[in-house]
Amino acid sequence: MRFLFRTIRWFFRAFWRTINFTRLLIINLIFITLVLAVIIGLQQETPETTINDGALVLDLAGKLVEQPTTPNPADQLMEKLLSDSDKPREVAVGDVVYMLQQAKNDPHVKGIVLKTADLEQSSMSKLLTIAQALDDFRQSKKPVVAVGNFYQQHQYLLAAHTDTVLLNPAGAVTIQGMGLYTLYFKSALEKFNLTPHVFRVGTYKSFVEPYIRDDMSPEAREANQRWLGEVWQQYVTDVSKARHIPANAVAPNKEQVLERLTKAEGNAAQYALDQGLVDQLATSDDVIDTIADFAGKDGHNYRSIAMEEYLQSLPPRYSLSDKKPPIGLLIASGAIIDGSVQPGTINGEALAKQIRDAMYDSKIKALVLRVDSPGGSAFGAEQIRTALLAFKASGKPLVVSMGSTAASGGYWIAADADKIYAEPSTITGSIGVFGMFLTADKALNSLGIHTDGLGTTDFTGISPTQPLPDHIKQIVQMNVENTYQRFLDLVAEGRGMTPEQVDKVAQGRVWVGTDAKKLGLVDELGGLDHAAAEASKLAKLTDYQLRLLEPELSAKDKLLRELFNQSAELLPASVSHSVLGNLALQWWSSANQALQPLNVLQDPQGIYSYCPVCQQ
Repeated sequence: MRFLFRTIRWFFRAFWRTINFTRLLIINLIFITLVLAVIIGLQQETPETTINDGALVLDLAGKLVEQPTTPNPADQLMEKLLSDSDKPREVAVGDVVYMLQQAKNDPHVKGIVLKTADLEQSSMSKLLTIAQALDDFRQSKKPVVAVGNFYQQHQYLLAAHTDTVLLNPAGAVTIQGMGLYTLYFKSALEKFNLTPHVFRVGTYKSFVEPYIRDDMSPEAREANQRWLGEVWQQYVTDVSKARHIPANAVAPNKEQVLERLTKAEGNAAQYALDQGLVDQLATSDDVIDTIADFAGKDGHNYRSIAMEEYLQSLPPRYSLSDKKPPIGLLIASGAIIDGSVQPGTINGEALAKQIRDAMYDSKIKALVLRVDSPGGSAFGAEQIRTALLAFKASGKPLVVSMGSTAASGGYWIAADADKIYAEPSTITGSIGVFGMFLTADKALNSLGIHTDGLGTTDFTGISPTQPLPDHIKQIVQMNVENTYQRFLDLVAEGRGMTPEQVDKVAQGRVWVGTDAKKLGLVDELGGLDHAAAEASKLAKLTDYQLRLLEPELSAKDKLLRELFNQSAELLPASVSHSVLGNLALQWWSSANQALQPLNVLQDPQGIYSYCPVCQQ
């Protein structure tokens, strides 16, 4: 019997060793194959991109961003393996502007075709930056045509800045206005016996309202109505001016819409044509004929130049010349976090290191910090601010250029700049602080689950499973109030105001760029170019060039990125084009998106200067 047991045990051990050996062999073979693929790929020369004559097609599919995020290698692999789309997920606004600047005098580019069908919702400042570049291109007298079956509100803002807007006869232009709607959880939390503990300073700091109210407070309603109204007025004015039509054609009231739509017999496309929103109702064949008139014909289609190929054919946007002194450009885009680096966020420690590197770089004569952030961790923001103060103390000028958003912690890091530039539609301010904890002791008690124990002091055993003691509440509230006072003081010092003056425009209230200038929170209205010009002036430079400062990848990160990039090429194409693959990618993206807000809530003291409604 013992012999039988020994035999069985030997068999299973041998069987497991065989499986384990096979597993390790497969993994090592894959790794070796990937390394060889990388080596071969690095040895191959990249062929030059040849651009033929035609219309440059700006297919702005995806999300407009200040700077594309650098995904971790695993995300890159999942996207490459499972996505069947060649369209970019992110489109850098600067790349679009750069292409239009180069195409203006490029004889190969006969005109521009603008496609916005897959353009995601975007902020006014990003859209207007591209719109201004389109206006500048049109000075070349080359045709600019917008093509679409439907135009949503944000998409139409760009279309309005073209020479000709074409709309499918079965399509529509949808301009609804701007609104802000939020879910409120107070009653739901009470039903589930969950207790929110909120600590805040600032009448208008509305981040915590959904957890302590069932509706928007009068203070939040007042502040939101102000900035939404300002941005909406900017939209209406811009489209009206660009299309040479009255404001009530862009934003009619409900009576006017009903009357005009009735006149058009309910035809939405005809309605858009009647109001001057579009120039022509055009079928697919009409679109091809219109564009072929200036771009030429290529078989059954017009001659075209894909924007990815065109961008690849251009010299680097920030190509450097030894003849011009550089001004450093740092882009701070996303929520501010403290902790591990996350794609699409601002890591306080990592950005502070980049600032210090620029300070010690003798070639960098000044720094422009482009901020597009709703804030986040107060500790992370202070790390960045401290580094910026050191940069200023070195004698080099610091200029902040605000993008779509520079609110809460985003304003915290901007306040000490020598000059602050904001776009008219920038969302900024929100100078306020909050802390929040959720305890589930009542919910657990109702289920018959209780917590008990002991500790040596009054500060042990603090957890979500127990009620929050009063002395802890007092400590957190004092910490929040102290952080708010520091916020007021640093803004007052940076902006040449008194803390009392800052407090009047603070209290967590959100302001639009035009209001922020009137209140002294920013110095001038203008874009990145204006900020760079001001930095060169402060540095007393007669000429300059912008140098984009990016963190260098470690040798390990470079290798991993190349391995994951190459690995997708080694698997059958059917994997990336299967229904199962697409479902897996959707699950992967949804999971990442659902967990994204947790990246912000990483402050070591649980204190935040964050404005979620400011995200654009």
